[in-house]
Parts: sequence; C-alpha cells; structure tokens
Amino acid sequence: MADILNRVVWVDNHKTSIRLARAEWDAFDIICQKENIKKNYLIELINARKNSKLGLTCSVRLFSLIYFYKLFSADENERNGVLPIFEAIRGIA
Repeated sequence: MADILNRVVWVDNHKTSIRLARAEWDAFDIICQKENIKKNYLIELINARKNSKLGLTCSVRLFSLIYFYKLFSADENERNGVLPIFEAIRGIA
C-alpha cells in the first residue's frame, strides 16, 4: 500500500489539508522545482482555477497529471510556446 501523507497548506489565509500518496507529493514537488514556483502559491492558483465540483486534493492530482501529460506528449513546436504549467491550470477549470 502506498504511503499517504497529509500536509497542511494555506489557501486564501485559511489552513486546510491535502492527502496525497508520497509519489504524488514527489511529482508536485518536481513541478514546483521545474517551474521555480512555491508550492503554496501553486496550490492557491489551482484552488482559484479548479472546477467547483472538484475538491482541492482531486484538483492537485488532476493538475499534476495534466502537467506531465502536456510536458511529455508534445514538443516545443507543437505547444506554440505555451508552457505545460499554463495548460495544466487551464485543464482543471
């Protein structure tokens, strides 16, 4: 069974928690490092753009999946200069 880690984050000046598997947190950390963005700021962006029918944890998972899909599925010419992080943010709306 995968390790599930609960992390407390701040979203719009409120504490909340997100439960993800260790591999999911690792993937999210890699995205933040690659994009040079703070984890909490990216979580706030995801929260602001997510579909209202989805919870924050689900939206973080979906964002990460879309990000890596866009990163590995198209080369730079096919993306027309649009970075995977922006495509993933659009994908969770």
